[in-house]
Amino acid sequence: NWYQLIMKILTDMNTQVRDRLIKTFIVDANMLAWPKQEAMRDQYHCNIPWAILLDPTSACNLRCTGCWAAEYGHKQNLTYEEIDSIINQGVKLGPHVYIYTGGEPLVRKHDLINLCEAHPDCAFLSFTNATLIDEEFVQDMIRVANFVPAISVEGFEEATDSRRGNGTYQKVVHSMNLLKSHRLPFGISTCYTSANIKDVSTEAYLDQLVEWGAYFVWYFHYMPVGKDAVPELLPSPEQREYMYHQIRELRGKKPIFMLDFQNDGEYVGGCIAGGRRYLHINANGDCDPCVFIHYSDSNIRQKTLLE
Repeated sequence: NWYQLIMKILTDMNTQVRDRLIKTFIVDANMLAWPKQEAMRDQYHCNIPWAILLDPTSACNLRCTGCWAAEYGHKQNLTYEEIDSIINQGVKLGPHVYIYTGGEPLVRKHDLINLCEAHPDCAFLSFTNATLIDEEFVQDMIRVANFVPAISVEGFEEATDSRRGNGTYQKVVHSMNLLKSHRLPFGISTCYTSANIKDVSTEAYLDQLVEWGAYFVWYFHYMPVGKDAVPELLPSPEQREYMYHQIRELRGKKPIFMLDFQNDGEYVGGCIAGGRRYLHINANGDCDPCVFIHYSDSNIRQKTLLE
């Protein structure tokens, strides 16, 4: 299955995008950046992350059950200049991977593309509901060649629409078909809950992701964050243990790169948060140790990234 995935990257992916991503993600963001990050840790006696997560906006065009994004309203934004400054400061310290969360990042898709152009030595990934991906944006992705979407899909049509709204599933499938037709790389972000866990852990589900054209799938278990959270969606300990074993079994079978955000902590010495391997900055500029832990004592508008 690993051979099949590698051959898919080498033969199926748009060559312009493939070559740029190999340079930015493999060379710039890892081979060259990792030693610099280690040196900066030693120099400044603090954690330097591998990736920096940013919320360009709190706005979103969907209202998904249990999502905290809507609690922050739709008016918070990091300006283009603020995001550009964060990236400039980050590159000097070593991080060359920037991941957009939200809100729905593609509400600001023109700014995101301009940032890709301004920082060709960085790799950009965006968690997105994919409903705002269109032909114009696809052409922009081809042009900059260093932007990869991670599309939210939470099972087949009934499971996805029940949490994200009727009709969302078909819009997402349309976007994936559009990306695949242009041979562009993308992945899947799947939040598994007590309700959909059986849908998203089957071989049929993984086969469908591969058929859609996804190169990776990133699993998260539902986190009941915020006052409007739905604790009933939190997987039970037994369900979480089941996913631990199921994902590892499927990894050995399917030609798709699979990550389990919580359960793969064992491979990186525990949780990757806490500022060790990533840092999160929300749309208000607040810096927190993890996208799931909404505590901050610092704001990027008052402090430098190093501070």
